[in-house]
Amino acid sequence: MSTIIATPANGDLTERIREIFAQVTRYPLEILAPEASLEEDLGIDSVKLGEVFAVLRERYDLAENTEIPREKLRTIASISEALEEYLKVAPLVAAPAAPQSEGLRQTEDFRQTDFREEVQGIFANVTRYPLDVLELNASLEDDLGIDSVKLGEVFAVMRERYGLPEKMDISREQTKTIAGISEALAAYLGSAVAPAPAQPKHSTNGRHGARSGAPHILSSEEISQSVQQIFADVTRYPLDILELDANLEEDLGIDSVKLGEIFAVLRECYSLPEDAQIPRESLKTIAGISEALRTHLEGVAGLVDVKVPVDVKAEVDVKPAVNGNGAHSHRNGVASGYSSAVVDYSFAALTPQRKPFEGKIALITGSGRALGKDIAVYLAELGASVVVNSFHSRPQGEETVEEIRAAGGKAVHAWGSVANTEHVKSIFEVVDKTYGGLDFLICNASNGMLAPLEEIMAEHWEKAFRTNVVGLHQCSLRALELMKKRGGGKIITMSSPAAHDYVDYFGCMGAVKAAVENLTKSMAIEFAPHNVQVNCVSPGPVYGDLLDKWPESKRLTAEFEKATVYDRLCESRDVSHFVAYLLSDPVKLFTGSVLVMDGGISVRWPSHRAASA
Repeated sequence: MSTIIATPANGDLTERIREIFAQVTRYPLEILAPEASLEEDLGIDSVKLGEVFAVLRERYDLAENTEIPREKLRTIASISEALEEYLKVAPLVAAPAAPQSEGLRQTEDFRQTDFREEVQGIFANVTRYPLDVLELNASLEDDLGIDSVKLGEVFAVMRERYGLPEKMDISREQTKTIAGISEALAAYLGSAVAPAPAQPKHSTNGRHGARSGAPHILSSEEISQSVQQIFADVTRYPLDILELDANLEEDLGIDSVKLGEIFAVLRECYSLPEDAQIPRESLKTIAGISEALRTHLEGVAGLVDVKVPVDVKAEVDVKPAVNGNGAHSHRNGVASGYSSAVVDYSFAALTPQRKPFEGKIALITGSGRALGKDIAVYLAELGASVVVNSFHSRPQGEETVEEIRAAGGKAVHAWGSVANTEHVKSIFEVVDKTYGGLDFLICNASNGMLAPLEEIMAEHWEKAFRTNVVGLHQCSLRALELMKKRGGGKIITMSSPAAHDYVDYFGCMGAVKAAVENLTKSMAIEFAPHNVQVNCVSPGPVYGDLLDKWPESKRLTAEFEKATVYDRLCESRDVSHFVAYLLSDPVKLFTGSVLVMDGGISVRWPSHRAASA
C-alpha cells in the first residue's frame, strides 16, 4: 500500500530548501537569506540553480517539468512558496515499502551507521584518504576530489565484496556522496540492513586466504586462473577470449582505466598494499600480472627476497640514461635505456655550495605528482620551505611531503581544489598559519578535457576555466596579500605553446591557456607596485604520465619529437630548472613575459605539419 507523505509547512520547507542551497553552493546558511535575489545578491546563476533543482527533484520526487513560473525562481522564499503549491496539487507518494520484520525495524540504526561506515571504509582503502576526511555528505568530486575513474575502482571493490552486478539502477544524485551510495546499496541489497560482507568470490585460500584458515601458497596455475576470472568479471569478456599472453591494450582493448578497476578488485582479493611495486612490463598481459602477483605473495610470505628492477617499476620516477653524446634516449615518448646511474640535478651545478632559496616560502599548486611534484622537490632542494598542494591526488601529495622531509627539506601539505573558492581560502590559511607569508607562487594546477571540439560540453569549459583561469586569479590575489608581508614576491603561471597553434585534441585547453597568458600580463602590471613579478612558463610536451594519457599519445609524441631540434621533449626537471631561474634573486626585470621552452617545436610545428600532410 502506498504511503502519503504530508506536505511540509512552508516554514519548514523554506529551511530545507535553504539547506539544499547551502549544500550545492557551499555557502554558509546565514548568507542565504530567503528574500535575497539569487542572481543579484547571491551570485547564483541559472547553471547553479539547475543543480539545486536536480537535488530538489530527487528529494521531493518532482516531475522534470514542474511548470514553476520564472518570477518564482528569483528567491529562496518564492521557490519555497511555489514548491509548496506544487506539492499540494501533486502530493508526494512514496514507493511501496518492502515488508519489514520487527527484527529488521530494530536494526534501523545499524543500516544508517554501521553500513555507512562499511562503505566509508571501502572508500578509505581505495583512495587512501583518512576516514575523518571522508564525510558522508561531502560531494565526492567537488569536495573530495574523487573523480569517475576512482569511483569506478570503489564500485569494482563493492561489486566484489557484495556480489553486485555490473550495472545497478542507482541515480546520478545518489552517486555524489558516500551517504547516497550507502543508501542506494542498502536498498538494492533488498532489506533495511545490508548483509555481512561476502567473502571475495575469487578467494582460493592463498595469502588472502588467511581470512578462512591457514595460509597456502598458490601455484602459478591457480593464480593465473584466479586473475583471469577477475578480468572476466570486471570486463564482462568470455574467459576463452582472455588469453594469458594476449596484449591487454592492443589485443583485448583493456585500457588503463579498466585496468585500474581490475587492480582494485585484486587489491581486495589478495590484500595487496596500495603501493605494490609491480614492474611496468608485467602489466601488459594477464600472464605477466599473474607472475608478478605470485612473486609479490611469495616475497610477503618470506619465501623469496623480491628484487623489483628499478628500471621498470610501475609509476616510479626514474631518470633516463644518457647516451654517448649526452642526449637522452627516447622512443615514442617513453624513455628507453633506463639506467641506475644518478644524473646530477643538484643546484650545485648552477650556484655551487649554497642554497639560494633558504628562508623562502613557496606554494606550488597541483604538486602531488608529475611536473608539479618535481618543481616542489627541486625548490626544497634549493632550500625553500615548500607548501605542496594536491586535490585529486591527495595521497601522492602527502607522499611528496614525506619525500621532501626524508631528504632533509621543509614541507607541509595543503589539500584542496583551486577551482573551489572555499578550498582556496583553506589552502592559503595553511600557508599563513604555518609560515606567516609567501615568497613564491607557482600556479601549476590544471584541469581540462583533451578531445575534439564536438565532444566538449559546457561543463568541460566551466571546469577548465574554473581551475586554470578563475583558480589562478583567486590564488594570485591571496598570494599577493601574503607577499606584501614579505616585501614582494614572484608568481609563475603555466601555459603551453599549443595556446597559439592548432594541436590535436587541444581545442579546449588551448583557449584556456591563451586566457592564462593574458591574465598573466594583467597581473604583472597591476601587481608591480607591490614588488611582485608575474611571468608565464610555456613548456612544450613533458614526458610523463600526463603525456601518456593524451589521445593518440604515441603518434603525437613521435610528431612532437620530430619537430624539436634536439630529438627529445622536455623532462620535468628541465622545466623545474627554468622555474628556479626565474625565481632567483638576480632575475629582476622579467615581468609579464610568456617564456617558451619546447626545443623549437613551436618554431618548426607549422612547417612540420604541412610537410607531413
